[in-house]
Amino acid sequence: MRQMKTPWGVQDKVQLLAGVAFAAATLFAAPAMAQTQSDQAGSADSGEIVVTAQRRAEALEDVPISIANISADTIENSSLSDVMSLPQAVPALRITRAGTFVQPSIRGIGSQVALPGLPQNVTTYVDGYYVPTAGASNFSLINLQAVNVLKGPQGTLFGFNTTGGAIQLVTREPQHDPWGLVRGTYGEDNTTSIGFYGTTGFSDRVAVDLAGSYEQGDGFMTNIVNGNDRAGAYDQYYFRAQALIEPSDGISFRVAIAHSEENDPRTQNVVARDGITNAAPILGAIIATGPGEISHNQEGYARFSSDSITLTSSFDLGFATLTSYTGFRKDTVSQGLDYDASSAALNFSFWRVPDNTTTQEFNLTSNPSDSRLSWVLGAFYMRASDTYDYNTNGFAIFDSTNTTTSYAVFADGTYEIADNMFLTLGGRYSWDTPEVHSFLYPFSLTTDASADFSDFTGRAVFRYEFNDHSNIYASFTQGYKAGALPASSFSTTPIQPETIDAFEIGYKTFTGPVRLDLAAFYYDYQDIQVTSYGAGGASVTVNAAGAESYGLDGSLTWAVTPDLSLTLNGVWTNAEYTDFPNATGFSFNPGTGVITNILVDVSGNTVQRAPEFSGNIAVDYGFNLAGGRMALNANLFYTGDFVFDAAGQLPQDAYSLLNLRATWTDPTEHFDISVFGTNVTDETYFVSSFIDPYAARSVYGDPSLWGASITYHYN
Repeated sequence: MRQMKTPWGVQDKVQLLAGVAFAAATLFAAPAMAQTQSDQAGSADSGEIVVTAQRRAEALEDVPISIANISADTIENSSLSDVMSLPQAVPALRITRAGTFVQPSIRGIGSQVALPGLPQNVTTYVDGYYVPTAGASNFSLINLQAVNVLKGPQGTLFGFNTTGGAIQLVTREPQHDPWGLVRGTYGEDNTTSIGFYGTTGFSDRVAVDLAGSYEQGDGFMTNIVNGNDRAGAYDQYYFRAQALIEPSDGISFRVAIAHSEENDPRTQNVVARDGITNAAPILGAIIATGPGEISHNQEGYARFSSDSITLTSSFDLGFATLTSYTGFRKDTVSQGLDYDASSAALNFSFWRVPDNTTTQEFNLTSNPSDSRLSWVLGAFYMRASDTYDYNTNGFAIFDSTNTTTSYAVFADGTYEIADNMFLTLGGRYSWDTPEVHSFLYPFSLTTDASADFSDFTGRAVFRYEFNDHSNIYASFTQGYKAGALPASSFSTTPIQPETIDAFEIGYKTFTGPVRLDLAAFYYDYQDIQVTSYGAGGASVTVNAAGAESYGLDGSLTWAVTPDLSLTLNGVWTNAEYTDFPNATGFSFNPGTGVITNILVDVSGNTVQRAPEFSGNIAVDYGFNLAGGRMALNANLFYTGDFVFDAAGQLPQDAYSLLNLRATWTDPTEHFDISVFGTNVTDETYFVSSFIDPYAARSVYGDPSLWGASITYHYN
């Protein structure tokens, strides 16, 4: 097998060192600086939520973007363990997985697949850093301060591949006062986890923190071919260390180093949906179709490792703050899959995809002042490269190298044109260059290609402020997903960018015990990049569709009494393909086991993964007990029916998920003792469903799980 490597090259090293050099040069050259800005986390006492959705710290209700903010307390109380569980608190968000690849969509806008050279169109950011690898998007939440889901295209301020929206993960910042927690959890199926977070100051100018978590479990799957009742056994761990260095007033450096490992075959525990598999006519073939069982002659695997280092440098220049984001990450995915999902030895394929990504971004943001104008200027650079090594039944099929280089500049400003009346205008220009080299072994076919794309995305927003905590807004925003040359298409014809124009009217208020956000939206989505699967790991991606989506999105949080709070979230969406005459469907002959791809006109059909309605209700109730405090939480999530594929042949019925938690805090407030249940009604549902010439493969969601945890807080 020909080995192809993508090393961390000279250009990447230069970019990373340039960011460090810039930080050092500015430190020694900077004049006396003004005081640092206030903590961007907001005041817990006032209940104010501060976000950076517009690249500057602002109160949530003042930002003319539909945003779902999930606090650390909500994450814990609702038993949300990772990014995959976020839709239970954000109904407009839908997340599925294909192996280790996380595939989010928002309001019906999202990628069907994520392949080397073909990234998602709902992007993930960690502390302002773009994470391009789909396999790296399912993060542990032990050290998170908050999660912000930005709904709708964010093409101006976030740019690259944000046609559907963006997910911001905000981690805790190191603090000078010692504080931390240690948590241990045990549940059914031998599910065990331990996590910790700690922070302290070394001096008035240096603070550090360390977070880590480990989880393992037996899973809930039995392989009925060999009797293995631990076919879903998994383990994963995560570490992240940070240092906050403030050498003088107005200057700060935040360094973060992270490493994670995951060995989790649950995403490969596929069943042959409705018995659709090449193995159907084989006498004696075992074919599992229901929950809790798989029928693999060779069990699949999914392994993922990630390393990252980031340096965030901030300099208060008086009139503005200059921030540099310098990052490098290395992610490696290794997967193996029984494609026919049966006991027959027809197709076991395995592949490995290592990725290297270097990013550099500069933001110059105006500081708060008496001026009616606030603004941000920015520049962005990214170089991402990966190799893709694909094999079937022990034979090399193809390997490839994908490299994408991206540049962008942007500007965004808000002007108070009259008292309480604000106008925002912004624009971003992007240049993207994908390159691909691939070799198809069975035909000794070499492919070399490159392409250049550029695009302007803009936004215009009008906002009227009724009072300090109540606003109405109307916005026009654009999104852009870059063109691509996915390696598994074996084509030199590039896929053109997909674009979206979005219109939104919204109202936000935070008055006393009530926080209310309402929005109505309309999307015009064009040149959608649609992928279908072929034989031998091949895929075909084309600009095949146009779609429109409109609907209503709302969120209500009500502190009914000091002891009782209620949260309601809901989204109604009508998302349809307006022009899609050549969607890929399938025809199955059970007598021969042959699955044939057919073209289907789905114009007028519902967009995949876009239920008409989804919502959740969360209730929190607390009372004094045994000198301490008892907190009860219930979170009920509901989704209407939807389809996993454009042709509408892989449907998912409506279902609900109910999570319950009871936590007692001792009188010293050092110990929390919790019992919890997830999916307590034991709903059966799919988390993913795909079809190719080998089988219609689906993965079931987790059944009910009960457990207990204990947390120790120290300060």
